[in-house]
Amino acid sequence: MQTNLKRKQQADYWATQTDQEDTGFESLQLDFIQLAPGHFHPMSELYQSWMELFQKDPHSELDQHPDHVLRISPLLQEEHAFARGHLLFCRKGNKPVAAAVLLPKLFNTKTLRGIGPARQIGGYFLSGHRFLMSEDYQHDQAFHNFLLGASVSFCGHNAGRFLLLEDILINEPLNQSLKHLSKHFLSYSHTGFQPRSLIQFPEHPVDYWNQFRSKSRRKHRKLLRDNSELQLIRVTRPDQVAEFLEAAHQISLNTWQTQRLGLRIKNSDKELEEMMFLAINDSLRSYLLVDKDQPIAFKIGSQHRGTFNDLEFGFDLNYASVSPGETLLLLILEDLIESNTPRTFDFGTGDAEYKQRYSTEITQSHSVLLFPSTWRNKCLISYLKSSCWIDQTSRKVLKSSGVYTALRQMSRYRKLGSR
Repeated sequence: MQTNLKRKQQADYWATQTDQEDTGFESLQLDFIQLAPGHFHPMSELYQSWMELFQKDPHSELDQHPDHVLRISPLLQEEHAFARGHLLFCRKGNKPVAAAVLLPKLFNTKTLRGIGPARQIGGYFLSGHRFLMSEDYQHDQAFHNFLLGASVSFCGHNAGRFLLLEDILINEPLNQSLKHLSKHFLSYSHTGFQPRSLIQFPEHPVDYWNQFRSKSRRKHRKLLRDNSELQLIRVTRPDQVAEFLEAAHQISLNTWQTQRLGLRIKNSDKELEEMMFLAINDSLRSYLLVDKDQPIAFKIGSQHRGTFNDLEFGFDLNYASVSPGETLLLLILEDLIESNTPRTFDFGTGDAEYKQRYSTEITQSHSVLLFPSTWRNKCLISYLKSSCWIDQTSRKVLKSSGVYTALRQMSRYRKLGSR
């Protein structure tokens, strides 16, 4: 699947034409429209069509909501001057049938597990991890393939080298599209497939605890008794956001995530905007664990369309000995069961023993970068895959000797067994 991309008269408007393969979608008009405020004021046809698709798609994510995207796009532009965000908009006649949000993304080759000097590569990511679609196309795999192929081609022609698909579940249509497009585009996954832990709450949510053995339930109760002086604060309202974000930032300065991956919560304008949007739309559900007046752990979460999404978590390493992370999780689970119980608790990306222990279902997900098939991109992917092989081989050697586990514990908790 190859596409020709042609600019319209406006400098910030792109149209696509397919060639070399009969896609079956020749009757559709597909445009990529720059996320400029002038195109998307609330009374404009584009804004109304976008909102219609968002509201009618039962799988839409808040990251695809036009108000959120139009507020966050200028903030991203300050960080990523190489490219501007675009809306993919697909019509059949005058009827909107699909849309997608493509936002700029910078990757460090170190993050992609490259060895040697770090370099920045720029591209786009698909916000919300999916396409918005009308009901007629929801289960049309060929249409998913068509949209994804056009999006990758657009990224390659518009100051970006890749399209990032973040956190794609193994059973989602986009993952099936990756197999179809493998002969047309290059792909690289720096995560590989990882276990994805979920809690599916039963019809009577309190029955969730019945999956644990009596010994485990006694251990849970003892941990909560031992930490009974700790207070859980639920954060859902706009007037709570600024104070919560400052507390999460202070905790994040001394977490193992920050030590290994860099500062996670920066208390930035972008983070404030994202959390305020969630709160205004009744979808913010975050938590703070406090020892007297001292915040010691946090979880940033959202609840939308029956799913609680675990977005970010951290605890102050100075309190590691009292197991603040597990205490916080137990208190959150109790709160979720007692009030406005979601259907699903999604632990998000990354594997951890505690996620598997508390989950009721484990699936798989991965993140993938798609590149147009050029000589330059082939060289980049060859380098990244070689680096990844060297990294994996080294880890296997260290794990077999026990050194890897010891180093990991020390990096997280500063001393072995501190948790």
